[in-house]
Amino acid sequence: MSAPASNSFDLIRTLTELPGPVGLETAVQDYIAQHWSGFAEEIRRTRVDNVLARVGGSGERLIFVAHADELCWIVRSISDDGFLHIGPFYHDTVGRPTKNTIPLNQPALVLTSNAPVEGIFATASGHVVSPTQRAEPKWEWTEWFIELGVSSKAAVEALGIHPGCKVIWNPKTRRIGEHLITGKAMDDRVALAIATLAGERLAGRADLRFDVWLASTIQEENGLVGANSIVDALDVDRAIALDVGLTGDVPGVDDRMFPGKIGGGPIVVYNDFSVHYNWEFTEELVTTARINEIPVQQAAFANYGSDGAQLTRRGVKTALVTYPTRYTHSPVETVDLRDVEACVDLLVAYATRP
Repeated sequence: MSAPASNSFDLIRTLTELPGPVGLETAVQDYIAQHWSGFAEEIRRTRVDNVLARVGGSGERLIFVAHADELCWIVRSISDDGFLHIGPFYHDTVGRPTKNTIPLNQPALVLTSNAPVEGIFATASGHVVSPTQRAEPKWEWTEWFIELGVSSKAAVEALGIHPGCKVIWNPKTRRIGEHLITGKAMDDRVALAIATLAGERLAGRADLRFDVWLASTIQEENGLVGANSIVDALDVDRAIALDVGLTGDVPGVDDRMFPGKIGGGPIVVYNDFSVHYNWEFTEELVTTARINEIPVQQAAFANYGSDGAQLTRRGVKTALVTYPTRYTHSPVETVDLRDVEACVDLLVAYATRP
């Protein structure tokens, strides 16, 4: 079975604009299952709602893995005058907001059991901020809140909002310059786009080297939860984890620690803070790129982890291929379409016989 090739930008825009906070990835998984069914020979949804798709081929089983979830915040309480007090979705060891993920002054979307509710991430600003507050270098969680445009707790509750609801930042995805795309959830919906585009190109081919599968996992941002159970649903020989790649090509970042550059092609990663990826497999991918004249970068990442770590722990030979991304864990994550297309080229070249 095959389907018409997707337009790269349109596919990325569709995927990134879907709401899919950690633990509530349903909209993304529904879309992925439907889209992959257009070219895949088989679709499976596991009990935790990972989506698996068989592209085709035979022999050793190779799977391309990307995650569906995005960063979010959790409603902790509702004030009497209708503001939402929020906290992080992750285990907070600091006890206050940190510099590396700041949602303030962005459009917000609150996910409920009813319709989603629009709002804004806000904090006191401008003329009403006291001299003491201006001098304080750190925020407290109590200083961040969601403005919904209502004036009572009862009005908020009538919208279906309660403690435990999830909130995401919600800008539109757009193009800037000639090649760049910016918006939310490039981590990891661009990876889902790459897997999709590769799957479309590989479907129906007679020259596949492997039995090729795709996976869209849940709760990667919350400790690689979904990836942990892939092998319980499918016996996998080797996996290519797909995720954002770290770059040092913007002001304020030490490029000695992060030498990757946007526009430089896929970044093949040898290790990160949680695992060393399979050396021989990783070298095969680099060699494949060079033989096929695909630009490729090599890196070791700090302050980083991927689904590939959990797959390695479960006994799967795993490599990590990333697409260079600026401003990770922000509402303006930025990627280069040329890197996206080069990642697809690399996956297709590796999965097929020369």
